[in-house]
Amino acid sequence: MNNRTKSLCPGLAFGLSLAFATLATLVTQGHAQSLGSAETFTVLGASTVTNTGTSQIIGDVGVSPGSAITGFPPGVITNGALHANDAAAKQAHADFATAYTAFAALVSPPANNLTGTDLGGLTLAPGVYRFDTSAASAGILTLDAQNDPNARFVIQIGTTLVTASNSSVHLINQADARNVYFQAGTSVTLGSGSTFIGNLLAGASVTAVSGTNLTGRLLALTGAVTLDTNNVTSPGLSSPTPTPSPAQLLNISTRLNVQTGDNVAIAGFIITGNASKKVIVRGIGPSIVGLTPLLADPVLELHGASGALITGNDNWKDTQEAEIIASTISPTNALESAIVATLPPDAYTAILSGKNGTTGIGLVEMYDLDAASDSKLANLSTRGFVQTGNDVMIGGFIFGDGTASENVLIRGIGPSLPGIANVLADPTLKLYDGNGTLLMFDDNWQDDALQAAAIAATGIPPQNALESAIVATLPPGVYTAIVSGNNGGTGVALVEVYHLP
Repeated sequence: MNNRTKSLCPGLAFGLSLAFATLATLVTQGHAQSLGSAETFTVLGASTVTNTGTSQIIGDVGVSPGSAITGFPPGVITNGALHANDAAAKQAHADFATAYTAFAALVSPPANNLTGTDLGGLTLAPGVYRFDTSAASAGILTLDAQNDPNARFVIQIGTTLVTASNSSVHLINQADARNVYFQAGTSVTLGSGSTFIGNLLAGASVTAVSGTNLTGRLLALTGAVTLDTNNVTSPGLSSPTPTPSPAQLLNISTRLNVQTGDNVAIAGFIITGNASKKVIVRGIGPSIVGLTPLLADPVLELHGASGALITGNDNWKDTQEAEIIASTISPTNALESAIVATLPPDAYTAILSGKNGTTGIGLVEMYDLDAASDSKLANLSTRGFVQTGNDVMIGGFIFGDGTASENVLIRGIGPSLPGIANVLADPTLKLYDGNGTLLMFDDNWQDDALQAAAIAATGIPPQNALESAIVATLPPGVYTAIVSGNNGGTGVALVEVYHLP
């Protein structure tokens, strides 16, 4: 899993901007992940908690699934208690495990990759930062909230975090220790005499060397927490916030160079839930700005799960004009196509082609017109011919009508497509946010061990090692997935976006 570019080139952005502009106002920011009941614990180990010397701990100290806590006294606990694998410790460990996974899944933009950089001396704005392997701090790390008391800082570390003696963390401009998280893949070691601020979420163990002072939490997922004459103060419980409401896929769309025969655009979507959903499907061509050659006269067909034709449309004003206008997202060119339909939960296919066998760049889209119904758009799956330059395959999607971050699986499929000639032999996949910033890139889905495990856990990994996939937890927003061929390869491919449970 590598990152190669930092922004979406202007030519690629034009085609999807039409769809994204319509629903951008529905998008809201996601809420921070919660530590749940682990918030009451200042120290929480998995195997043991061991203390040497007169450590001062403000808050609960616990261990689970282990049961050994030693060194209290001489260690002193204030405003808290010992919890040796009791019900409170078990629940706290379970909540911490959930939070650890959630923080590890947050997307860190390539520009925030700090691999090889010492944290000491840096001043970081709010955001998610990443070290691919280990991280170290030998000076002062400054976290600047920019006068936002709710600003969150997440630093993901692939393996170990080690701070030098007398290193420190400083918070400025209303930064809050409750909103600072260091998520380490293995262990954390705080150097002697260091002053640290933040929640330390270690995949294995945490060691605080003699004389360390911490405002935050020491949480170890599978190993021990080891203390030696330390002062550890809970940053306090998070401010109460409304429970995040689930976000939904409000729009899914794909832009590509529409050809003929098997190489027309074939877009599948699934409605899940307990109620019918009203949607609009659009076939766009002439109104796409800044690209050539465009699909001059798009034709659209909507098919059911059996393949039977439900309805079709050539020019959107020919039929359903009033319904399409009422949707507020009617096409802007009379030659473009649109279909409004109320569909029961099932799988559907929209086929976009050119009238009389014409070809060109087109956009096939599905919009949710009834987000309040007890059903949702669950995924997008579009097949077409991937070329190069502006003629790669671009899948766009919008999460909205909710505040929670959502899990998504994106796949770029080629070699495993059955019965198709001239498949894309080695697909690559890029995920961008609404600002055109590259969030993640993948060539072969098994290259990154952590991503490969997460992809396999979905139950629908790609069937060929050369195919691409990305699993991410995304806040409500606008996103773009681009499938292209490695080293300029071309061929038939499938881009898919799954909204995971």
